[in-house]
Amino acid sequence: MDRIAGWVAEHHGIALTDLRAVEAGADRGADLFRGTDSDGTGYAVKWTVNDSTAGLVIPEALGAVAPGTVADVVRTRDGGLLADVAGRRLAVTRWVTGAPALGGPLRREQWTAYGRLLARLHRVPVDDALTVAVPAETYDPGKWVRAFDDADRAVTGVGPGADDIQHRLAEGWTAGRDRLFEVRDRAVALAGVLRRRADLPAPVPCHADPHLGNVIVTGDTRVVLIDFDDAVLAPPERDLMFVLGGGVLPFAPATTVQQAWFLDGYGGVDPDPELLTYYRCTRALEDVAELATVALDPALDLAERAENLGYVEGVLGPYGLLAQALPGG
Repeated sequence: MDRIAGWVAEHHGIALTDLRAVEAGADRGADLFRGTDSDGTGYAVKWTVNDSTAGLVIPEALGAVAPGTVADVVRTRDGGLLADVAGRRLAVTRWVTGAPALGGPLRREQWTAYGRLLARLHRVPVDDALTVAVPAETYDPGKWVRAFDDADRAVTGVGPGADDIQHRLAEGWTAGRDRLFEVRDRAVALAGVLRRRADLPAPVPCHADPHLGNVIVTGDTRVVLIDFDDAVLAPPERDLMFVLGGGVLPFAPATTVQQAWFLDGYGGVDPDPELLTYYRCTRALEDVAELATVALDPALDLAERAENLGYVEGVLGPYGLLAQALPGG
């Protein structure tokens, strides 16, 4: 902890009096800490292998026009967004105090605030700074197709000597394998269609992972969006698929009423069905590949593996993303 605090002091000019590790979520390439200075101001400190500034440029731009909607970025002493330290990058933002949106059902006003926040994000002008720093959508699902194929080989290779979690994963995967490959092939086919289309919506700043786990409730009518690490310039459907149709969390699907409350804040929208389906397909491939890889690994914590197995089962279940990505979903 001392070296992290020392780096923050050196590069960001903040003297932390307390620093503690916190759960970094699914990002295995980052260590996350909560720090406090002598005035009681809280900071989120991330030491990451990710060298992209997109996850800081977009929230900084949004925060400039809509204060209180993001974690404020703390720049380095020399005005940079990241500091290079010990082979990784160090980023600091203000800590957001509030209640995780997944901790309890959002009220109508909070769903509407969530919709209003995403609408404001999508209206942030795409200037030169964003164009340079933020990757643009290319409609290339290759990364997740390859990850899925690797996971499929690993899961179907589970043998009689496997442990209980590996066996359960293999059983569920086998039962849903035809549907998984249908989604895989659909993602590839739609990518080709979308690359040929000349009528796609203009790209806008997208969070790209705005599920409720990345939403903090800070008041009766206020929410904050955190963790912009996957930020991209893409059509709005890239974000809207996290709510429309129920969203990506099978254990906390957005009901039709909640979707309507969200749209009260976001505004009228006529989503492009091919874009929504493409993003659902690629997200399904991403989720099952990453989650299955964790569940299979006997070197990892048993509880973490069991949790990831449950998530895979959720994706494959009747309320999961796989069902939304397939025809009729």
